[in-house]
Amino acid sequence: MSAAPARARPLPRTPAPSSAAAPIELSIVMPCLNEAETLAVCIKKAKAFLARHGVAGEVIIADNGSTDGSQQIANALGARIVVVEARGYGAALIGGIAAARGRYVAMGDADDSYDFEALLPFVESLRAGADLVMGNRFRGGIAPGAMPALHKYLGNPVLSFVGRTFFGARVGDFHCGLRAFRRDAVLALGLTAPGMEFASEMVVKAALRGLDIREVPTTLQPDGRSRPPHLRTWRDGWRHLRFLLIYAPKWLLLYPGMALAAAGLLGVIGLLPGDVALGQIRLGVHTMIFAAMAVLIGSQLVGLSVLARRYGAIAGLWPESGLMRRVRNWFTVERACIAGALMLAGGIAGAGLATAIWAQSGFGAMDPADLMRLTIPSMLLGCLGVQTVVTAFFIGLLDQPRR
Repeated sequence: MSAAPARARPLPRTPAPSSAAAPIELSIVMPCLNEAETLAVCIKKAKAFLARHGVAGEVIIADNGSTDGSQQIANALGARIVVVEARGYGAALIGGIAAARGRYVAMGDADDSYDFEALLPFVESLRAGADLVMGNRFRGGIAPGAMPALHKYLGNPVLSFVGRTFFGARVGDFHCGLRAFRRDAVLALGLTAPGMEFASEMVVKAALRGLDIREVPTTLQPDGRSRPPHLRTWRDGWRHLRFLLIYAPKWLLLYPGMALAAAGLLGVIGLLPGDVALGQIRLGVHTMIFAAMAVLIGSQLVGLSVLARRYGAIAGLWPESGLMRRVRNWFTVERACIAGALMLAGGIAGAGLATAIWAQSGFGAMDPADLMRLTIPSMLLGCLGVQTVVTAFFIGLLDQPRR
């Protein structure tokens, strides 16, 4: 069977070609880059599963430029080869999923670490109505030597915890490579990540879209390759974390910004009457400067979170929440201009009052601490006023009609 070239790109929304003779229920997709040592056993296990359970299916090898004879092995064993020119784990899977003909797709690594003969719980969950079925290696069992200790006890648990917290996905093993899904549901997500972060992208976007995500136990065995894996711990771990943070502006921007602004505002207001003693520590106007800085940074983070949420909704990265819709409807350009103008006017008035006080002394020496208790809040009000107006106009720009 000849190889069919396919470039990695966002998953198309068009239906896969159907077979008139026998509709395919399950496509088993394996990304492959020089997996000659283990590819044959993986294909045989996948075909054995399909035959044993009477599942109409196909095995697809999404080849990412193998030079070790992997394509010839796949061809000899009757697997369908899809050549994906764009390099990367995600790119290979994007190409393979796009070419799949099945109603359901199961994906798994071609290194013999996952058991393709144990796909029945995945298929049964899909038949029962699930959109995405994740394997959980921590529930099914991780054989000795199958996962590095750093991944097992730190990387995977931490990133999975972050994913559950940020996106509300009830997934205990965010990065399990063995998973299955409704092809049309995943096509609609528009997955584009070319690297290992593709695993996170699928779960995150599925959770944001409210898909039915379920988990089944699965096992992990040491892979059968003599070469090192393609996964790079720190590089790929960072790419996963970066993706999770980019898609969670509430956690990256809003919550830290609110906390920082609240703490700074408390400091500014608390120091207005005078210095505050905390045991042996005395807080004064110098502390007020840093408190004002915290308010400014916090307010900028809050404003950026609103812009990020709005941009994400416009770009189709996530659906717009009811809360954000209410905030956007209330936070009009006109109302923001009024609020910003009032804050700016307050800041200018404070600066004018400080100048008048200085003038009364003949523009001579003054107690800087007393004057700064007026000028710092005035500066803060002026900056917040300008920032409020600019943020509102930027949101207005994002909301402009598009052709």
